[in-house]
Amino acid sequence: MKNHFFIGYSGNKRQEVENMYNYIKTLKNINIIVEPFCGSSALSYYISTQEPNKYTYILNDNDKNLIELYNTARDENKFNDLINECNELMKDINKEKYLKIISNNKLSGWLISHKVYTIRAGLFPIGDRLKSYLKPNYFNYLRECPIINFIKTEKIEFTNIDAIDLYKNYSNNKKAFIFLDPPYLTLNNDFYANHNVNIYEYLYNNDIKKSKAHIMLCLNDVWIIRLLFKNNIKETYDKKYESSKRQVQHLIITNF
Repeated sequence: MKNHFFIGYSGNKRQEVENMYNYIKTLKNINIIVEPFCGSSALSYYISTQEPNKYTYILNDNDKNLIELYNTARDENKFNDLINECNELMKDINKEKYLKIISNNKLSGWLISHKVYTIRAGLFPIGDRLKSYLKPNYFNYLRECPIINFIKTEKIEFTNIDAIDLYKNYSNNKKAFIFLDPPYLTLNNDFYANHNVNIYEYLYNNDIKKSKAHIMLCLNDVWIIRLLFKNNIKETYDKKYESSKRQVQHLIITNF
């Protein structure tokens, strides 16, 4: 799947969603898709392309700016205002101006800092990459992002609450499918707004097998994860990160 989202998003699962969907489409009587760590909502977006208007989506993230972006994109006037603001801010950009923009505590600053980057989000771009961002009305591309159709045509509730609280709300709903894609153990996850979440401790004390909801996790393949979910691992697959070219292995874990 090509990038569907407004920006490149660390940890998104767009390359793996088809394989995950093969598990989901076998489930019966599911009408709610829940993502406590939605990020770019790659899996929910992909499900909607295969089965339009079938599910209610509950999409949550601890990053309030991300959820604000989703809600803003639903409102055409507010979304146009955001795009125009970003275009205006990027005129005659330099490093000093850029650093002020990304620290302005506004959605425009957050969006620019996550779109305009070199090695990691927030760094000032140089060379040809900077030239591309200086093109007039650069941020107009946002109107053409595939995620827009998903946001406007599907039944979606966006929330900004603790992921564990959302999980608790739906874990015993037999009509719910919950996809857990938390920040990974053993990795530097500082680019996540919620990288200190304690979902692993919670799942250790609350076995997913005891939940009525259908639950899937996609996690990095490390020994402690294998110990925690040793009876629920369905497969191991190879993943290559596009930015770093690092090759890793991931696990698909389910309670069904």
